[in-house]
Amino acid sequence: MKIHYFQRYHTQENVATANTMLLLSRLYAYSHEKFFRFLKSEFFADGFEPELVFKLQEKNEDSIPDATLTQESFKLVIETKMSD
Repeated sequence: MKIHYFQRYHTQENVATANTMLLLSRLYAYSHEKFFRFLKSEFFADGFEPELVFKLQEKNEDSIPDATLTQESFKLVIETKMSD
């Protein structure tokens, strides 16, 4: 499912994931450089320059992860767990 401005989920976990993915996708749309700088500083080494695709609740063979960020060479799978 594509990222939307208006909430389509009701469970706390899915709402948190959808809002986080919206924030990340908007940062990516606003400034690729700032978004890549954030990913490089937190997750990857230098030389990382992907073209990212943001998806929510993408079905695959074994499960339905909360969100995914994909590029040809990698796929980040995001599973949100809320604590009380």
